[in-house]
Amino acid sequence: MDLEDLVDRAKQGLVRPSEITEVAAALTSLPDDSEDGYSLLYVLGRSEATQYEELVAGFLRSGDPNLARLALQILCMFWDLTESYVDDLRAFLDGVEWDDDGWVQQIAVSAAGQYLRTHTDTAMLARLLELAEPDNDVLERRWALEALAVALGDPLAETLTAGGNDRAGWTARVLSRAEDRLAAE
Repeated sequence: MDLEDLVDRAKQGLVRPSEITEVAAALTSLPDDSEDGYSLLYVLGRSEATQYEELVAGFLRSGDPNLARLALQILCMFWDLTESYVDDLRAFLDGVEWDDDGWVQQIAVSAAGQYLRTHTDTAMLARLLELAEPDNDVLERRWALEALAVALGDPLAETLTAGGNDRAGWTARVLSRAEDRLAAE
C-alpha cells in the first residue's frame, strides 16, 4: 500500500472503496510502534468513510495527541458528527493530561466554534470565553477568539484576518457579542 499516494488521492476524493476497506483493516491491526496511523486515519477521514465512525472514534481515547486530534477533526469538522461527540469535545476543551502541547484542545476549540454556530450550549460558550481571557496563552486566546467569532456567525475567512490593523477593537467586539449571547441563553 503506497500511503503517500493514498493521502494525495484522498485529498482529491479519488480513493476506491476497496482501498478504503484495506486502509480500515490496516488501522485495525496497527502495531503500537507504527508511524502509519496518522496517514491511514487521514485517508479514512478525507474519503468520507463514515461507515468507519466507530473505528475513528476509538482514536479519541488513544492517548496519542496526534491521532486523537485528527480523529476529533474528522468526526466533528470533516464529517459533522459533533452532536454525537459533545462529551468528548467538552473534555478536550477542558484539556486532557496527555495533550502536552494542547493540539487536541486547539481542534476542540475550533470544532466548538463551528458547533455553537448552529447550537446552543451555554457551558461550551462559557468555556470558550474563559479560554479567550487576556491572561491565557496568546495562541490559545487567539484560537478561542476565532472560534467565538465563528460561533457568532462571522465568516471563517474574516476571522482569520480578524480586525486587520485593529485587532484589539475586533477582540473587544467579539467578546462583547459573545458575552451578550451567553447572557441571553
